[in-house]
Amino acid sequence: MAGIQTLNTLWDLLDSGFGRPSPRHGLNLLYWFANQCLEVDDWNQITVLYKPRTRVYGFRLYHNNEELLPVTNQLYFEVGNLNHEEAEDLPDYVRRDYNSDPYYSNADRIIFCITRFSVNSVYVTSHRDKWTFNPNQTFCISPQLIRTIRSLTREDFLKQTPPPQYIITQSTPERANQPSQNSAEECWEFLFRFLPFTILLYCLFIFRSICT
Repeated sequence: MAGIQTLNTLWDLLDSGFGRPSPRHGLNLLYWFANQCLEVDDWNQITVLYKPRTRVYGFRLYHNNEELLPVTNQLYFEVGNLNHEEAEDLPDYVRRDYNSDPYYSNADRIIFCITRFSVNSVYVTSHRDKWTFNPNQTFCISPQLIRTIRSLTREDFLKQTPPPQYIITQSTPERANQPSQNSAEECWEFLFRFLPFTILLYCLFIFRSICT
């Protein structure tokens, strides 16, 4: 198991690509989990507000058979599988795009390691295929980032973690061989600036030829 990157800021979360683009539900799931399932005290100790063994909201034991996460005697639980019956109790904003795409709309998960009294660590990940998670898309969420998420409204949180924007420009071979408008304007400016000087040099050359 390679080292897992820890996300400490919203910029780290944005750069990770987790939960984006739509119809993936990871960002909304993370917002719900941070605000409705966790508390973070002044010493960055995290406590979970529900008993995940009850399977409320679709919580399930995560067995870590692939050793995606550090091997430990403590228990891992996961949440986010919208196929579970109990997941129907998740907020509408988490489930809204479910079934619009059978795979991507249910790809994201939150996994957390729980001790007797507190949450030891929180991870986000996404499916690589139907059965396994992608280790390259698995990240640890720091208490600082959880605290930041809890301080924001959901709208502000999503605004600060927007989907990637791609601008694709295409050019035909004919246009590729033509100078741009800016290049043409620069050429005209060059001619108007230096043409008088060129004419003067030409006249001096003719005058000198006549005199000699």
